[in-house]
Amino acid sequence: MSFTNKPTLSVSVDQVIGLVEQLSAKDKRKVAQALRKEQLAENISRLHALWGRVKLSEKEITAVVEEVRAERYEKSKAAKARR
Repeated sequence: MSFTNKPTLSVSVDQVIGLVEQLSAKDKRKVAQALRKEQLAENISRLHALWGRVKLSEKEITAVVEEVRAERYEKSKAAKARR
């Protein structure tokens, strides 16, 4: 006899959407948050698989960070000047 912790339930995407539409706004936000969290985890895993093989020194990382900071600072200054 085999036991599993995950119940198997065959539900179509349309059925899931129909069920979600019946939820309260608060519960819909919970569902959306859970989906975003799952998607973020998948994206991070994909990035890790791609970039995990790339070896960067601390000096290279610092240089890139400083470059991005400088770009963002200049954009911020330009935006403030337009106001």
